[in-house]
Amino acid sequence: MTSFAIYRLPDTDTCVKICSDSMPIRLSSYAELKDKRGFVFAPFCLDNDSLLVICPDKIEVTKCDEIEYADEETDLNVSYDREAYRKDFECFHAKLLDGSFDKLVLSRNISVNADFEKRSMALFRKACRMYPHQFVALVSTPESGTWLMSTPEVLIEKDSELSKWHTMALAGTMKTPGPWSDKNQKEQKYVADYIRKCLEMFSNDIEVSDPHVTTAANLFHLRTDFYFSMRDEKLLGKMIDELHPTPAVCGIPKEAARSFILSNEHSKRHYYSGFCGPLNYSGTTHLYVSLRCMQIERSRCRLYAGGGLLPDSDEAHEWLETEYKLNTMLDVLR
Repeated sequence: MTSFAIYRLPDTDTCVKICSDSMPIRLSSYAELKDKRGFVFAPFCLDNDSLLVICPDKIEVTKCDEIEYADEETDLNVSYDREAYRKDFECFHAKLLDGSFDKLVLSRNISVNADFEKRSMALFRKACRMYPHQFVALVSTPESGTWLMSTPEVLIEKDSELSKWHTMALAGTMKTPGPWSDKNQKEQKYVADYIRKCLEMFSNDIEVSDPHVTTAANLFHLRTDFYFSMRDEKLLGKMIDELHPTPAVCGIPKEAARSFILSNEHSKRHYYSGFCGPLNYSGTTHLYVSLRCMQIERSRCRLYAGGGLLPDSDEAHEWLETEYKLNTMLDVLR
């Protein structure tokens, strides 16, 4: 089976397809990414799923509007477990209230029953059309299966013509651009403070923007941008290991939060809230956090979303936030 990834960077009209006739390279650590070239597909946790690199045997560059695309009316049969989320929230929230964690991210997924497997490329094209300002990628390997995402969050990137790397702290979610609650501002500050501490391990030259409002699909988020030079670019893999997963998708403290999520979340995340993108392709790297994503299976799609919890979080509000996020990919299927 051929492995491939096709992606479109934000605010561009060009799609890049990377194909390989061989199995992806499996890596055991993020540090091993330092000298690799290809498309990276990383899970939330390496303990459960493989870190994959699709090495290109063939690269195709096309205009997005040249990809075959057809609208199809689809009646969606959506299933989810509301009670499972309520129980997960109670479990997570109790650990926030007793001071075990400062922040935890709780995710959930829904199943949409239909045969979308043969339509994956058309769904990619539709996502590109609907979300021009987000990173859109369709990834398929024998090991990971097929995933489609339209994500707003940069993990780390650098263009060949620029001297500095870029990352961001993206957290807090609202349907309107403000005013922002103390909970949302605190949640975003946790992520920004964490990223700054990580970058200080690898850089003496860091520029930080003020928090500002940004949009992703029909939602608003708080965002802080970081531009930095690396003391040694051979340490890129180690920097990724420090950054991922950020508190935007995991929690604080990081390792304890990741372990707690793996043990207590109702369903497995697999490649949701991992990261993906081209690494060292034409002198550029664009790795994005795998959000607003779906796993495309033979007779169904599984859509994922999550939200950050703090001690003052409300279960009904958090559920509604995940509903908003899930609509990003549900609208692609509709």
